[in-house]
This record gives sequence, structure tokens and C-alpha cells, in this order.
Amino acid sequence: MTKLIGLIFSIILIIINVSIFEAVLSRKYKNRSPLYRNKFTLRSATPSSDKTWDNWAGNIHLAPEAIFKPTTLTDLQDIVDLARMNGKTIRCAAQGHTFSSLSVTKKYLVIVNNLNNVQILQDKNYGWVVTAEAGTSINEIDNALRTNNPPLALSSAVTPDYFRAAGVVATGSHGAKTTLSIMSDQVVSMTIVAADGKLYEFCNTTNAFEMDAARLNLGLFGIIYSVTFRTEPMFNLRMTDTTPLAKDFLVPSAIKQLFESSDSLHIFYWPFNSYDPKESQPLDPTKDKMWIKQWVRTDEKPTLSQEELTAIHALRNDSALHANYIYQVMLENPETTPIVTSSLWREGPGLSEYSLVLQAPDAIHFLSSDAKNIPSDLFAFGFKVDKDFKNFVEEHQAVIDATYAAAAQNSFPFNLVLETRIIRSSHSLLAPNFDTDPNAIYCIMDLTTYRYTSGFQTFASSFAQRWIQKYNAKPHWAKEWEFVPNIISYLSQAHKKQIKIFEKIREKYDPDKLFFDNESLQEIFDGALTE
Repeated sequence: MTKLIGLIFSIILIIINVSIFEAVLSRKYKNRSPLYRNKFTLRSATPSSDKTWDNWAGNIHLAPEAIFKPTTLTDLQDIVDLARMNGKTIRCAAQGHTFSSLSVTKKYLVIVNNLNNVQILQDKNYGWVVTAEAGTSINEIDNALRTNNPPLALSSAVTPDYFRAAGVVATGSHGAKTTLSIMSDQVVSMTIVAADGKLYEFCNTTNAFEMDAARLNLGLFGIIYSVTFRTEPMFNLRMTDTTPLAKDFLVPSAIKQLFESSDSLHIFYWPFNSYDPKESQPLDPTKDKMWIKQWVRTDEKPTLSQEELTAIHALRNDSALHANYIYQVMLENPETTPIVTSSLWREGPGLSEYSLVLQAPDAIHFLSSDAKNIPSDLFAFGFKVDKDFKNFVEEHQAVIDATYAAAAQNSFPFNLVLETRIIRSSHSLLAPNFDTDPNAIYCIMDLTTYRYTSGFQTFASSFAQRWIQKYNAKPHWAKEWEFVPNIISYLSQAHKKQIKIFEKIREKYDPDKLFFDNESLQEIFDGALTE
């Protein structure tokens, strides 16, 4: 009996001591990092059963220690707390549209796709705004805005509508609107779960200095929970496709006039598009055409219904699947590249010129999900455009010349499309088009080739080195760039001033580099911060 009474007394003392301990912890960490919550309520930080993850392009394959798929803010905070307790690092991914290594990690990978709530409200500073959780697709944002009363729209957006809000913002992805810049610059506020597990808001009106770092943060500030975009009343665009001869179109004055008269502008070059095997003629670049897609605002009513647009996209998806099969055959017989690309041109952009009126989201996302059906390598650099657009013309002509010079050596490293968008400069510190002049004009040139095409990296690298040397060009972070020789040391110097500012803000929210699990970024930052 004495032993039993002693045991009961010991248990009571333990309970009392634990209660006191909990109370002390609660007071100690009330206004600091949520360690108390970590120890006792990490119920939602449960890894997914998935063991691997691939981006949609298929060039990134990960097998981290754990993959998490949060559905709430609490989930995010618990995951961060768990990582800190276990000494792990975190990187994030969504739809996986990035081609670079930004999401690569061996530790904790957080997939934010299930965070997809949307809220539309009126802001005293910006009027109607839309707040989207990190994993919300652009399509989901568009649909919420379209059905709002009154109907609203984003002023500009990336072409694919399946990319996710946090991804396009964190990497500086962009649309084609001639008076705007990257999508990060359309963000008026954002919330981020930092390394202490707390949710922080970054906002233009409260701290514009920190906001210029946070809006394009490459995942280095923490896990983005939500982003808030400015919007405008729904508008219509007349989308006009033309296919002029390249030699007639590539004139500086003509391109400048087109840019100044467009709401948005895409310029494409499709290699060997004039080749006709029936004529048995040699390859001739002077016969090639450009594909120009121009948007102009209009009060006209849409030409097509939503049902008709859905049917068109279905047909285009089928065409893309067909093209994918043809490209696979082409890889085994590279000498057939001119035949393949010219045939697909005649079935696609070269088939006919047209002009349609569409609501803004339908015009902006003219490709819909077509691109997902053709695995590709995509390389993109941005540089400042001369006032007279002379360098814009020179670099497009250089790509055409190099494509035909390679073909003369029976080499075909470039077989999909050169796509260029002309936008304004950005005030996001790490943007490739960062500039203190808000009216500066930049072009982002994308070289796309079918996945596994021989010689593409060498071909693309030659242009990266050319554009770096001539214009101090910088890569689009979400595209492929890490294969370019000496690119790490170059970016350390090219972004040096901005990185020093960025780093002072970043370390405030992640002093122990919980989110800095990326070799390329670490090397770039180390180089920039070393005197």
C-alpha cells in the first residue's frame, strides 16, 4: 500500500510539473516562434505517400526525404515547424512549370496545389483585387473574376492557364502586355509563412522596400500562402494573327510601330517554315515567315462563344498530341527536321491568317493546355531593347541565320519555336528586366526545342553568351539556364547590387536558411556577397 501511495504521489508530481512546464512555454513563446505548438500539436505535418515528384516538362525528377501536400495554412505552419525541429530544409513546387532546379531538394518538398481558395474584394487603395492561395491556377482565378459581379480580369498573365499563382509570382513569370511587366509587379500584397512558422504580410502600402524583394523571392523568404493581384473591369481584345515574310517584318521601325499600337504582342519564328519537299528546293531563309499575334482593346462583342472555344481547344490538344508523335519520329531522323517543322507550320499558324474578338482571359490564354502535350526544352533570356528596336531585329535575324548555318552542317538543334514578348521593366529586385527606369523596354526571347534534341544546349548557350556580352542579358529564372558556361559567376555580378539588398531582407525572415536549399542560388548569392 505504501508503494502504491508513493507511485500515485509521483504521478501527481509529474502532472503538476508538466502543467507548470507547459504554462512557462506558453508564456515564453506567446509572441515568438510557435515552438510550443510544435511540440504538442504537429498533427497536420504528415507526409504524403508519394515518394517522387516530376515537373510537367519531365526534366526534373525528385525523390526527397518527404513530400507534403498541405490543404490549410495550419498545415503549412506545422510543416515549417517540423522542418525546423528536425533540421531539414524546404523547397516548394506547384504545377511544376519551372524548367530550372528551383524546386530541387533532398529534404522536404511542399506541393501547394491543394491550396486553391480564391477571394475577391474591394480594397481602399486598389479597388477590386483578387486574393488567391498559393496553389490556385490562373484558370481558377480567371473563372472567379469572370463570374464576379461586376466581371473582372487580370490585366496580363502567363499564356498557359494551368500555372499556379505562387509559382508565377516567385519566379517572375510574365505575360505579353506592352505597358506592364512581369506578373510579380501586379501583386499588391502577399502572405508568406517564414522560418519561425508565423505568417507575414508584405504589402506595397506598408513597406514597398521589402515588397520589391518579396514579390519575386525564388522561394527564399518562406512558403507563399497567398498573393493578391490588382484587377480591372473585364475587357475584350481583338486578336489578330498575321504571317509576314521575315525579311519584310524584321525592320526596326515596323516593329516599334507595332509595339506602340498593341495592347499585347507575341512574335514567333518557326524554323524552316517555308520549306516544301515537293519542290526539291534548297533551304532558303529569305522565304521564311514570322507569326505575329497582336491584341488590341475593343468594345466589339466576342466572336466565339465559350462552347466554341472549348471545341477549338479540344481540337488543338489533339493536334498537339499528333505533333508530339511526329517529333518523336523526327528525333530518330534529325535530317527530316525541315520537313516536319514546315509541315506542322502549314497545318497550324501558316494555315491562314485570322482576326477574332475574345474576352481578355480567352485571348491571353490562346494556347490553353496545348503545350503540355509536347515535352520540350525551353531557354529564355531578357535584355533591354534599343529605342529604335535595332537590337531586337539583329537578334531575331541572328537566330534565323544560326539555324540555317547549323542545317548546312546537317545539324538541327532548334526545331520548335522562337517566341518573343516585349514588356516594360520591373521594380522586383531579382527580375531579369529589373531597371530603375520604369519606362525601359525589355524583350524576353524564348528558344524552345523538342526534348532530347541533340545539340540544343550548345546552340542555346551560344546565344546566352552573345546576349550577355552585348546587352548584359539575364535568364528567366523558371526556364533552363544552368547549362550555360560560367552562368553562376556571371549572375553573381549581374545581380550583385540587388542581391545585397535582397539578402538583408531575406535573412530577417529566414536567418538559418531553412528555405535556401538550392545549390545554384546559393552559389550565386555567395559570389555576390563576397567582396
